[in-house]
Amino acid sequence: MRMLLIGLAALVLGACAQKVVDLNEGEGASAFIESSPTVLFKYIDDDPVPAGFVGQTRTYEVAPGQRVVMVEYSDLFEITNDEHDKVVSRPAKVTFTLEAGKTYQIGNPPQKKLEQAHAFAEKPDFWVVEKSTGEKITATVELSRPRTFLTQLRSAVTPVYEFESDRVVGSGAGEKTATTLDLMQNLWNQASEEERDSFLKWATQQ
Repeated sequence: MRMLLIGLAALVLGACAQKVVDLNEGEGASAFIESSPTVLFKYIDDDPVPAGFVGQTRTYEVAPGQRVVMVEYSDLFEITNDEHDKVVSRPAKVTFTLEAGKTYQIGNPPQKKLEQAHAFAEKPDFWVVEKSTGEKITATVELSRPRTFLTQLRSAVTPVYEFESDRVVGSGAGEKTATTLDLMQNLWNQASEEERDSFLKWATQQ
């Protein structure tokens, strides 16, 4: 019975892994971005996406052109039969250009040991491969940094991150540095309900 349950679970996970998440709202050609077993997608451009699970891959159908994918390195290490350690990196933005009809996979250097994984999570590195050729393509990787705003709260239990690129609003000739109010509004929009409640409690004490 146990082996049957394991087999059924594997079939379910396999089916989920093959599912394509359609994010291309246009009627034109599509390109495809694939995650890796230790790379979880959080956002594509400004849209949150279903990330899946560690050990699973997911494929996302998008419009061709330049895309920005927010990713995290995540892996699970067995300490004992009953104990596991999940390692999650700080988020990173991976920016690259996709051609119609092609599939691209975002990957990372494999981490064999738990200590290596923890070190890697502090400064993760990612690459993009065009799957039909197996060749890496040009991509820029921007690592996040801990926010200096919400992380001052005593009740904060997990790090909260921001990107330097988020400090700039607009584009081209109209590009300008975000004001403090812009940053606060952006942080508020991205904060969880728990973080918002903690901030409001802190603000009423000032």
